[in-house]
Amino acid sequence: MSDDAVTNLNDAVIPFRIENAAVRGEITRLKHSINEVLKDHNYPKPVAKLVAKAVALTSLLGSSIKFNGRLIVQTQTSGPVSMLVVDYHADGEQKTDGKFRASARFDADKISELEKTDDASLLGEGQMIITIDQGKNMQEYQGIVALDNISLEAAAGLYFGQSEQTLTEIRLAAEFDEDEATWNAGGLMIQSIAAEGGSNADKSEAELKDAQLSDWENARALLKTVKDFELISNSTDSQSLLFQLFHEKGVRCYVEQPLQAFCQCSPERIEDMLSQFSQEERVEMATENPKKPGFIQVGCDFCGKEYEFTAEHFAQ
Repeated sequence: MSDDAVTNLNDAVIPFRIENAAVRGEITRLKHSINEVLKDHNYPKPVAKLVAKAVALTSLLGSSIKFNGRLIVQTQTSGPVSMLVVDYHADGEQKTDGKFRASARFDADKISELEKTDDASLLGEGQMIITIDQGKNMQEYQGIVALDNISLEAAAGLYFGQSEQTLTEIRLAAEFDEDEATWNAGGLMIQSIAAEGGSNADKSEAELKDAQLSDWENARALLKTVKDFELISNSTDSQSLLFQLFHEKGVRCYVEQPLQAFCQCSPERIEDMLSQFSQEERVEMATENPKKPGFIQVGCDFCGKEYEFTAEHFAQ
């Protein structure tokens, strides 16, 4: 595989199927896109890592959307990171990139007091809410999973077990490359599917279930051998990792879904929002702004950009 091909498979989700096994999955590797999400935020590294892992998770889930809509993964918890939101947009036909944006609220003092900064310690107790918005005239679906000092991977596994009764295993990783001064993130998900057709055509229902369970346990055991660096390293690529794991059975990769970071904020949107206030209220906002008196400053939670206006701007 050429260097260009490897580059193109970064910032993408690749669906795959383990051949001769009742297992499917998806793998993602985020490079440029995750740095676009994080670059304008001043997140402490533990928070940035959690956000990156949440984006990788949402990309795995969102790439399976077969309609023009959104997938929103949100946590609301008692821990130092009290809220985490990833908003994923897709057109359902893979004609354009899957797009995502993310945001987190955190207490820096509480994070500094932690002995360890894994998912469970940062999130604490609360809930993960997964919302599927299928657009106008379509019913919104929402699934809720209790977060009780567990990882994002474990929470996602519970979601699939509760909402879709699907055996699911997920591995997520994110690290900051000190030499390159960039973030790298990745994720790998496998799911059990029905063992039907092909060599299984003559098997009874009980035999099919046994075959499905055997395939699942084997794939799950292989997934658990994956190291964090293998999901994010520049020395290999997603397809090579899949072959390394599942070459005995064989693995078939399908068309990748490109990914990119985006945000819907703009000077025009912020200006329109501020225009809804009275001029007296805008003058008060500017006057009482401790950071930069005389200016109204509005920051975007998702991309971290900050916009500023004077109250006089709206009086023109």
